Amino acid sequence: MMRTVLLSTALLGVVLALSGCETTNEDEWAGGARKPFHQAEQTCEAQAARIAEESARPAFFTGCMQAFGWTRRAG
Repeated sequence: MMRTVLLSTALLGVVLALSGCETTNEDEWAGGARKPFHQAEQTCEAQAARIAEESARPAFFTGCMQAFGWTRRAG
């Protein structure tokens, strides 16, 4: 079971690296009235990965998170 969890975590890291999206940390965001952080993050990452122009992905991701009620904390 632990091996499966570790393998899944490693695979997720590879997918995120290849998708061009920045990794996020819940501590860097405020809000969440509409959708829990991890659900919003997964949804937005999946949608951003479909954008052909990689340079447009970070802005899309931020806008997507805002649509779910999350805003990036200053700092």
